Order: sequence, then C-alpha cells, then structure tokens
Amino acid sequence: MFEKFTEKAIEAVKSAQIYAIELNHEKIYPEHLLLSLLNDSNSLIVKTFNIYKIEIEDLKKEIKVLLNKRAVIKPVEFVTFSDSSKDIFEKTLEIARILGNSYVKQEHLFLAIWDYPKLELTNVLKEKGIDVEKLKTMFYNVLSAHKPKKIKHPEAIEKRRRVDKAENIISLIESSDSRKIFDKAIAKLSTSSYEILGTEQIMQSILEDVEENSELYKTLSDFGITADSFTSKLNELSSRQAEYEDKQIIFTPNALKTLMMALDIVREEGNASILPEHIILGILKSKKGIAYNILKELNVNEYLLEEKILQPIEKQKNETLYILRLAKQEARRIGNSVVGSELILLGIVLEANSIAADVLRDLGVIVKDAREVIEELIGTNDDYANAEITFSQRAKLILEEAWNIAKAQNKNRTTADDLLIAICNQPDSVAMKALSKLGVDALEIKQGIKNRLESFRI
Repeated sequence: MFEKFTEKAIEAVKSAQIYAIELNHEKIYPEHLLLSLLNDSNSLIVKTFNIYKIEIEDLKKEIKVLLNKRAVIKPVEFVTFSDSSKDIFEKTLEIARILGNSYVKQEHLFLAIWDYPKLELTNVLKEKGIDVEKLKTMFYNVLSAHKPKKIKHPEAIEKRRRVDKAENIISLIESSDSRKIFDKAIAKLSTSSYEILGTEQIMQSILEDVEENSELYKTLSDFGITADSFTSKLNELSSRQAEYEDKQIIFTPNALKTLMMALDIVREEGNASILPEHIILGILKSKKGIAYNILKELNVNEYLLEEKILQPIEKQKNETLYILRLAKQEARRIGNSVVGSELILLGIVLEANSIAADVLRDLGVIVKDAREVIEELIGTNDDYANAEITFSQRAKLILEEAWNIAKAQNKNRTTADDLLIAICNQPDSVAMKALSKLGVDALEIKQGIKNRLESFRI
C-alpha cells in the first residue's frame, strides 16, 4: 500500500507511530496521523489553516484531549494500525487518483483524514463556529489548482551506466557476519529442489544465524519474526513464482534486486560492508519475493520494523549519513526533488567538522558562496514542492566510488574526505563546475586532504 507514498507522506506515518507510543496508545488512529501532519509549519496544510485563522497549537491540544480517552495504563512499545487508519490509507490512494497524482503526498493523506466521517475533531471545530464543509472544499480547491513546477536537474539526464549487477555480487558481502549467512544460504540449496539462491534462503539463514542477545534478534522477535515462524510459512509454499520476473541467474532476480538495494542503503549510510540488517532492509524496500511475502503473511508492520532496525545504525552518526541528510534538506529548501553531486558537496560544507570541510574552508569555500553558485547552476523553485527526494545517477556514482575508496583503505565506513575525493574524480559533475566557479580545482583539494591525513599520522 505504501509503495506509492512520497518520502514526506511516509515520514508522517512514522511520526504518527511515535505519537501513538508517546501517548500510550496501542493503535494508531486518524488523530495521530493528523498530529504528525501539523508539525511542518511550511506545509500547504498548515498554511491553509492559517488562512482560515485556525491556531495550529490550539488545534493540536484539542486533538490530544480527544486521544487521551484512548490511553492505556501499561507502557506501550509497539503499535498497530486501527481499522479507521487502514480505511484512511485506502481513501488516500483514491484521492490521489482523483486528483491525477501518481504518488501519494501528505496533503492527500490529510484530505482523507479530514473527510473521514467518524473524525471527532470535526464536531469540536463545529462547536467553535467553523464551517467544516467549507474548509474541506477549500483544501480540495487549493490542491486541485496547485501544480508545482519541476526543476530539471542537469545530472538527471545522464545516461545510466550499464553494469552487470550479478558480476561478483558475493564479493560485495565482505563482513564476516554476512559471509557466514551466504555460506549457510548456499548450503540450503542442497536440501531443496532449487539451484538458484532466493530471498527465502537468505532470510532463513539470517534468522538461524543471528545471535539471541543481539539487538537485531530482539527487534525481529518483537515483530513475531523467528526462524520457526518464517520456516513454517516457507513450508506452506508450493511455488517459487514470486522470485522470478526476469532471466534466471545465480541469484533469483528478486534476490539480486534485494542485494543491490541493500548495497544502496549501505553506501548512503556510509558503511563499508553489508550486514544482515541491511539485507532485511533491502527485502523490505524491494517489496517483492518470497521473503517479503512471508513477512506480510506474518502481519509485520514493515515501516515500524524498518524504523527499529535503522535506529541502532543511525545512532552511529557517521559523516556520510549526516552529509546526505543535509543534502536532502538543501534539496527541499530550493524546491528540488533531486540530490545531485553539488548538494553532496554543499552537505560536506554544511557538516563543517570533517577533514573535507576543513580543506574546503582553507580554500575559501563557505556556505553562503557555495549556495549562491549552486543555485545559479541548478535553479530554485519558490513554488511549493513535496516530492520524494532521489539521487541523480552522478550522485549515486559518487557514493559508489567513495565506498570503493573506503574499502581500498580497509576503513569500516566512508567519510567526508572519501566523498570529496570521489567528487573530484568526476570532472563533468555539477559539483566540480561549482568548485571551478569558486576558484578551486580538484588537484588542490586532493593535496589538501592528503596533507591533513598525513598530519594526523605523524
């Protein structure tokens, strides 16, 4: 259901889950979703309420008063969606289709909530003398008339490199934990009628190998995902059709897709090897294959599971993850849905504490000048924009090269200097054009990084 939701819409759903836990509720109700949608002061939702002279903080208080009736005494750690929330998600998809949108935005979610006949908040607003029907109509009219313009990113038109994704895929799985899992998964083929490795063998091996005292084991167990429950569902299957959508290779197509998605996650987080956690995240992200179908059969809340798996990874606070978050924030600030090489560069400058940031600062690159040059090169959008943020092909290439640089130096994760060197190795990128306009070239950046690193070794 959520595969058509934009990044912001999914974040709203995740935020609603957090609200439910904080307010001690066992289920996520429409009011939790509404609370999460009122958090963004720059959103079209909040701006429209402001036009109607409705105080957002007062509205939040009214919602929390209504929700307090549903609180339970015991502490709540995990929540599920209520039937009313599920109805709203279905309605959200319908509204997006009616308005001619390919993806579900947070505004569509808001309209579905607002249009829900059992929403108690509407009675509260009516008592305050607010014309609820008129307010609904205004929201629909604003959304229907609003057509955000799109910025064509210079790197969005680059041709995708042809890569044989199956080539040496096992060599990408270099951590000892993942190596054991793949050895075990391959061994399982001898006990089955298959000769090609699928997501089910990979997932089964992870569940059998994960240590009982580990954070991953606890998270999966809390969601009812154990070796026994997974194997039980697997034994019920009589077909492997869910794994095949293309030609047969050493991995089933969906297993290969899962691993490549896991690898993308690893690079974006700045880690230098694929861990079992990343493979499970890849399964959740792919939304296809036997392993994913079994998780659905086990009624797993995939978005809450993803959140729980990511929490310990994100606590590591590595440079690359932080830089890419800053890059995405800059993309939203200028109304662009694409993070190109130039915004990764800007993320490095904004991070400010790395070796790469120090080198750029020594060369006279500051945030204000970098922003001005980058905005001149790719443009800005003053209109409202709410699109899912993606990486340009050049940005993905930079992440891949930074990952390879870190691996070659036997580092546990990529750092800002790896990213900056990778940018310097892309002379035609928008980032290098920006640096050229700022009077900086690749040679002096690389030399600056080299000097800094050598000074640390002395």
